[in-house]
Amino acid sequence: MSNRKERLRDRKERLQDRKERLARERMERERSRTRMARAFAAAAVILVAGVAIYYVASHKGEGTGVYQPAAVAGSSDASGAVTVPVSEVGASARFYTYSSGGTQVRFFAVKGADGSVHVAADACDVCYADHKGYHQSASAMQCNSCGKVFQISSIGSKNAAGGCWPSYLPMRSEGGNVLVGWSDLDGKAYLFD
Repeated sequence: MSNRKERLRDRKERLQDRKERLARERMERERSRTRMARAFAAAAVILVAGVAIYYVASHKGEGTGVYQPAAVAGSSDASGAVTVPVSEVGASARFYTYSSGGTQVRFFAVKGADGSVHVAADACDVCYADHKGYHQSASAMQCNSCGKVFQISSIGSKNAAGGCWPSYLPMRSEGGNVLVGWSDLDGKAYLFD
């Protein structure tokens, strides 16, 4: 009988050892899952932050509230124009919008190293479908889509034929204002659809 009791006791001990070992293994698996979940969460946060930083860096000026509506005024010859006071235009590009039949046409004005005001659409005839526009990089405007750089002093002259340049907008100066015709801005609406 004592032999049987010993076998039962041994069996109980083995079962107890097995239960404890299984409990330890289960706890270790749970810890491992928790660590893995934390690692995935941290990686997701880093990925989202990286994508956000990239998006902001590559979309400077687009939809960030730096655009302001351009003043709309009629001109003496009955053709309308938007006006930008020359006093607003400096060495840092200013971005404006004009509503053309519900489409927000974006453009910028900036003084170049030559002291002249330069105006162009905030899109080019090549990369416009990406809707990324331009940002200023020192004395140049850089495409947020392809990264090409264009000297501000050449905008309004060398970009008149189209291509991969800030899209040409004819302008004139009158009474301390830069004027850009409504019809010229309306003609650029396709760049922003």
